Amino acid sequence: MSLNRSLARLLAVVLALTLVATACGDDPDVASVDGGDTLTQDDIDALLDPVSTDGNAATVGDESLTGAGVAALAAQPGAGVIDRAAAAIVITDWVRNELWYAELAAGGLTDVQPYLDESRREFEAFVAANPGADVPPIDSAAGLELIRSVALGPAIADYLIDFQGVAIEWPVQLCSNHILLDTEEEALATIARLDAGEEFAALAIELSTGPSGPSGGVLGCVDPASFVSEFVDGAAALGGPGVTPPVQTEFGWHVIEVLSFGSSPSDNPADIQNAALSTPEFTLLQSEVIAREVTIDPRYGEWDQLTASVVAAG
Repeated sequence: MSLNRSLARLLAVVLALTLVATACGDDPDVASVDGGDTLTQDDIDALLDPVSTDGNAATVGDESLTGAGVAALAAQPGAGVIDRAAAAIVITDWVRNELWYAELAAGGLTDVQPYLDESRREFEAFVAANPGADVPPIDSAAGLELIRSVALGPAIADYLIDFQGVAIEWPVQLCSNHILLDTEEEALATIARLDAGEEFAALAIELSTGPSGPSGGVLGCVDPASFVSEFVDGAAALGGPGVTPPVQTEFGWHVIEVLSFGSSPSDNPADIQNAALSTPEFTLLQSEVIAREVTIDPRYGEWDQLTASVVAAG
């Protein structure tokens, strides 16, 4: 999950709200995972600071209030009023983080600090690059929870690869350029000009009848299934980088410049993470994570295992 996506998700709730009242009194548990770490009412207050009411409020120790009841309670000194829907979202984020970090620790990945440190650096870089951004302070409750959310993706990917031995199957891609011509004779003449030293891109701009001609015949790196079988077979027959003999398809005659054809591992962290989180092993791990026991104070809703989220009380 990217930082921007995480920010958009959390800040939509945390930052768009307006302070109405401050919670006080007892600090009961609101949520817990596998009977371990708990989220308390004080934690909720911190995550929803500032907080708001919109006619759908829950109060600690009191039944749900709406409309005038909310206004009356908010006017009382020390009264605690929160928005249930907003609380459900931050509780969901907290529970999901707890579920995953508990699963990683149980599997042997107990030192997650490096991932949290990198997430913090990413957060700091975002703030530095966007000085006017409306984001929570990094060391606020919301900021720290956001750091935990962003750190999860890389941690899970490394856990799958290093602790579960998941082998990433990198997709096969055909990286190529081409010149599309009407006849085999034109294709052969084009190849002769290439052999004489003319540039492929220049000839594509001059001669190609395909839509990629004006851009130099560039087709990029794509799944071979994107092309018709004759095109793929012609590129594969070359056995490596180079220019193919004329290849006929339903579209005409192609002169294909093959740059690479095969599976190429990436050392880009984002690519590695996406690949690891696309494996069957990740899907299985998810099922184990959501099977963990989650307890939610019924005044805030209930845990829906199917969607792995808190459904706010009605």
